[in-house]
Amino acid sequence: MFFADPLELDRALRQLRSIYGGVSDELRGWNWSNDVLSPPLEGVYLGVSEVANRYCPTYRDIYLRRVLGRPAPYTYKTVRGWIYHAISSKTVQEVKSTLYLKSLCSGAELFHELLGRRDEILESIFKKYAASRYLNEQEMEGLRREAEALYSFLTLQASARLDRILSEIRRPELESVLAKAVPMDVERLVNGRLLGLSQELRVDLFTERRIVVEIKTGDVRPFHKYVLAGYALAIESDLEIPIDYGIVSYLWSDGRFVKVRNITYFIGDELRREFLELRDEAFNVIHNGVDPRKPANCPSYCIYYDLCNR
Repeated sequence: MFFADPLELDRALRQLRSIYGGVSDELRGWNWSNDVLSPPLEGVYLGVSEVANRYCPTYRDIYLRRVLGRPAPYTYKTVRGWIYHAISSKTVQEVKSTLYLKSLCSGAELFHELLGRRDEILESIFKKYAASRYLNEQEMEGLRREAEALYSFLTLQASARLDRILSEIRRPELESVLAKAVPMDVERLVNGRLLGLSQELRVDLFTERRIVVEIKTGDVRPFHKYVLAGYALAIESDLEIPIDYGIVSYLWSDGRFVKVRNITYFIGDELRREFLELRDEAFNVIHNGVDPRKPANCPSYCIYYDLCNR
């Protein structure tokens, strides 16, 4: 990741390894046929975020979306999330394609090339997500400033990372430099059907160290960590490789400065069991088809808040 210091990440992983033990084999995704992991309903497949992002503690969001067929309304925060995610993914893709086309270049050259295409790239992203359909003129202007700051920040981090790598390699070759400069896949497609999850799950970032990364653009919430458990289980069921660590990366921009906060988690037994409990409860709401009603303290940050509180 361009916005995570490799040394800090190494330190965090060492600390987690020293604190936690291993993961029980029965809770690995490749054992999807056992009673703990197998989905309670057949023919229903949920998104990881749909299960894990418990903004509504009574699961009424699941009822509205899956039983009544009412899609979540679009808000400014929704559109901002789309744009931030798209910029993060697009930056990785642009760095890779630029290095391939130029058969390596310096960090300064990379930054100059990417910054020169900033307006074109951002315009294509805003157009792809039809942002102007959901936002007013003032909101569009503010989000454009945030997008410009985020794109510039990520390209600068990528360029600095490239220069640091080139300074350490005596005879740099394209493939070896790329492996170090861009050690991640963006929007990695994962099939989670064996666990009752979508067959087209998309992991924001998947690093060469088998770390899943979830990008968030809002406030820190305690349930965000369950997204990591869901993706870890899905990857294990699909690819049969162990996934033990994940990062929730929070991005903020005020149009001038970009703030990043990375929280690293060990995806152990407890986290896996808690995600599976959330999944099973979501299936239970769908199976029963009974309105669970809104919670006594309905959180205003829930995307269905206006619909439930008309």
